[in-house]
Amino acid sequence: MFNQVHLTALAGMKSFSFGDFFMTNQDSGCPLGEEAMRKRLRGLVKSGEVVRVGRNAYCVSGNKMSSYRHEYSEEANTVAQALREAFPAVEFTIFELVQLNEFVNHQLAHNVLFLSVEDDIIDFVFDLLKEQFPGKVLLDPTPELYHQYWYDGMIVLNKLVTEAPRGIEEAWHTRLEKLLVDLVSDSLLQEVISKSEYPAILEGTFSGYVIDESCLFRYAKRRGAEKQLKALIREKTNITLRTE
Repeated sequence: MFNQVHLTALAGMKSFSFGDFFMTNQDSGCPLGEEAMRKRLRGLVKSGEVVRVGRNAYCVSGNKMSSYRHEYSEEANTVAQALREAFPAVEFTIFELVQLNEFVNHQLAHNVLFLSVEDDIIDFVFDLLKEQFPGKVLLDPTPELYHQYWYDGMIVLNKLVTEAPRGIEEAWHTRLEKLLVDLVSDSLLQEVISKSEYPAILEGTFSGYVIDESCLFRYAKRRGAEKQLKALIREKTNITLRTE
């Protein structure tokens, strides 16, 4: 099959551009023009045979890579629904602590919802949540306050960084790219998750799921954590970045 030929030729590459894809197919005798080949590449991405790992950077997915999806808890979905009903246009994300159990060595027995919302509406959201979830909400707590008032099912409300990656299935879902950057840049998360777990989290996400490295490092740069994240990957993990 033609598809098998050009994917086999590209499978050995750490990543490839559209130009590589086009030339490989041309060399294999494909008569299609550039626009038709762009359509073919989009089809392969949609089917999962090829995955996007950066800006104009792709790789053959193989059997181990898949798109990340987390089954959010009933509590997380309830909070999301409350926000969507009260503030239909507001941007927000929810990360729940138990998402990390897939990647950490020491399992997290209790859950906390980290809700990030746009800065100009955060006080209104806090008032809403205090009313609907009394006694469960902390607004931008210090690590000391977090540990003092922590309990299972708590909601931590903080500011959403502008240009943060949006979820794929639902805009409020936390993408792995955002999660990884927040782990190394958010002072509260650094208190909650032991830094000794970071290498395992990074290797688990990169080995099992599609990571858009352009998205990852663009957001890391936005949070002032690009150098720190790259150093952690290079010095503490066996990850080979596909876009470098």
